Amino acid sequence: MWYEQPNIVQRPHIRHWCDQGDGLQSYGWYAADARTFGRQNITDRSANLNTDWIGDGEAWSARVTVEPKRRYTVVLYLVAQDSQCKFRIGNHLRDPISGKTILFGDIKLTIDVTNEKELLHSALVWDDEVRLDNLNDLILMNTRALESENGLIYQLGQQKPFHEGRFIAVQFNIMTKTTFEIAFSTRRSQPKTGPRFTQELLKREREFNTRFGEAFNLEGKNYNDVELTMAKVALSNMLGGIGYWHGYNKVHAGGGATTPYGPHELFSAVPSRSFFPRGFLWDEGFHNILIRKFDADLSLQILVSWLNTMSEDGWIPREMILGEEAEAKVPSEFVVQRIDVANPPSIFYVVDQMLSDDRVRNLLGFLVLYQIHCYYLVRFFKFIDKHGKVMAGVYQRLELWYRWLLKSQAGKKKGTFRWRGRNSTTTLELNPKTLASGLDDYPRASNPSQEEYHLDLRCWLALGSRVMDRLAQRFEEGKNKNKYSAHATALNDFEDLVRLHWSDSKKSFFDFGLHSDKVHLVRKKIKQTQPGPEQYVFERYGSFAKKLTVNQPKLGFVEDVFGYNSLFPLLLRLLPPESDALSQTLSKLTDAELLWTDFGLRSIARASPYYASRNTEHDPPYWRGYIWVNVNYMALSALKHYGSVPGPSQAVARDVFTKLKANLVTNIAKEFNRTGYIWENYDDKTGRGRGSHPFNGWSSLVLMIMSDETSGF
Repeated sequence: MWYEQPNIVQRPHIRHWCDQGDGLQSYGWYAADARTFGRQNITDRSANLNTDWIGDGEAWSARVTVEPKRRYTVVLYLVAQDSQCKFRIGNHLRDPISGKTILFGDIKLTIDVTNEKELLHSALVWDDEVRLDNLNDLILMNTRALESENGLIYQLGQQKPFHEGRFIAVQFNIMTKTTFEIAFSTRRSQPKTGPRFTQELLKREREFNTRFGEAFNLEGKNYNDVELTMAKVALSNMLGGIGYWHGYNKVHAGGGATTPYGPHELFSAVPSRSFFPRGFLWDEGFHNILIRKFDADLSLQILVSWLNTMSEDGWIPREMILGEEAEAKVPSEFVVQRIDVANPPSIFYVVDQMLSDDRVRNLLGFLVLYQIHCYYLVRFFKFIDKHGKVMAGVYQRLELWYRWLLKSQAGKKKGTFRWRGRNSTTTLELNPKTLASGLDDYPRASNPSQEEYHLDLRCWLALGSRVMDRLAQRFEEGKNKNKYSAHATALNDFEDLVRLHWSDSKKSFFDFGLHSDKVHLVRKKIKQTQPGPEQYVFERYGSFAKKLTVNQPKLGFVEDVFGYNSLFPLLLRLLPPESDALSQTLSKLTDAELLWTDFGLRSIARASPYYASRNTEHDPPYWRGYIWVNVNYMALSALKHYGSVPGPSQAVARDVFTKLKANLVTNIAKEFNRTGYIWENYDDKTGRGRGSHPFNGWSSLVLMIMSDETSGF
């Protein structure tokens, strides 16, 4: 924790949670491998901080350098999550913090400070209730403002005489550049400190740079310094954001009751440290497109962790909100998960890539014969052999998940599927959200019903069926090798897709459902029983209005919404190369009145009545025009595929690929240079980054785009 010392008696504003509301100028990992080391810069308004760490088995050491522009406070703390663990602190600063934990046994934490004589320090030992989501208040509750020759000084004060406790904090008041070296040791592992720390840190950074170069091969591709810096930050922040959680989810299992689901533990990347610091199921597939390229073993570990959260029926929560610390960052209305609500199974893509060895076994001999060096083909070949047993277990879990998706999300018609969880009774949303789809407020049929079915879900399950077929071919025996062949054939049947989702009049693919094209929010005065200022609510007018006689909702295609959803047959390669549907889709994709911009593909056409529209009085547009990197990555992947296979659209696909890639990379780098961040999404009118930041979840796929690694999906 750290804060600027106030000049008057007031509550200090502590920097502790990674929160974009703090308004830091920039921060993030610029070199990190998620396993052995990390380097981070933080630029606050009145101080610069650098944090470096290295791991050595059970031990670790960190170096924190603070350059304050004013009087500053730094608080280093150690907290035990287990109530049986206790820590003690010595009488002097150089005395180690000691204690005993269940996992490590005896432990020690030492703090070495460069200019010890020029600073003030104080300490706190606490053994009352300790909540991980309330440590800021614990510090402030035990902070006192004291008069001194230099004005007010804020220091920790021991309110209760604890000699040992679950929480220990040491506070330093500094005025000049100060470096802290923190070292954690156990009986079995000793950390590196001093010159050995510096030497080892630089060694690991060199190794990271070498691995980065081998994995992404950006040399010779004419990228400028800003773009190359952004590329390394994209990977480092993705890896630096990987976390571990444990605890219970809260779920609705039917009726009105909320029950705990767990206990579970999760090892996962996150979309954004500052705004979404928890695991999201469909995000994780995109995260591991990048992670796997750098560290395939780490990616498999994350994948297995997610699959281990699966229920016995095959359901996986779309958000993993485990423990009080994670729950503190989630609005209450999103905490409880429903066991009938799915999420896009993007993890199938990662598994498909993990099985890529099977496609290159014969090619490997060719490469050796002609002395062609292909580092990653050889590496993947070794990967599948090394992890064969684990992958067999992954297959069993994916089989359960796939079958749950087919059953729980089935539509009324054969071959159709419907996302669950839409609110069919609300009058407060312009278009009831479909959170299960991952596209949140992307417009669907105006009146949710059991008659509707969703294009993107059908396409996701087509991908899933292909992967299940490959897995069965790899891990089953005899007749069971073909147990999913019929699934793959049926769900990837182009004629069936056209029959269910193609509009001849609009020459595009759409959802089907009970839909009205005349729906809007109106300001309605609330009846008041007592005197006071007038109050209003925004309600939906149109499809639910009792007196409406024209444009009543009808069953049909949702034709006034062309956007990302309509691209899914292209994105997941369900269109035959010679088809008119491919030609029509590419034509619309490049239309500036629809999706094309100088910065990437917008999420919904400008011609749609839902473009840039609020969904409620309090919900601004989200997937209604802005540019999202994950879907643009999928588009580039599809364009690369169709540009490589013969057909009437081959040349167009190649040309669009080149232009879209340039637009995306140039704009994301421009915004990174302007703001210091990679963003959640980008404005389709100006290209400016918007939403949460830094957003080094799927927006970090810009690195895969730069390296021309868009062969997935």
